[in-house]
Amino acid sequence: MGGAKEAMLRHEEDVAMATSYLVSKGALEKCEYHGEVYGGGMWDLEGDFWRNAMADRNRGDRGPTPWAAAMGAREFTDLLKEAYEDHCGDECGYCAKHRDE
Repeated sequence: MGGAKEAMLRHEEDVAMATSYLVSKGALEKCEYHGEVYGGGMWDLEGDFWRNAMADRNRGDRGPTPWAAAMGAREFTDLLKEAYEDHCGDECGYCAKHRDE
């Protein structure tokens, strides 16, 4: 596997873990029926969120984000922003589709 492909796969895994972290903190929601994540991209994450997220990262392997312990602060915040903005929407798309039918 080439270096670029490996880096892309690692980035996709990091975004997935950032998404899970955002769901656990209540910044995003996950549909209990379909597993779709939504609720991001509409509003900015609040100031306290960033302070708490950085504290979680700084705990390293003992904290809720051991996967981010080796990341720089900027890389971590950019990853959280990307995960947040990638999951726009007010509700699960599958639920909305079934409701509208």
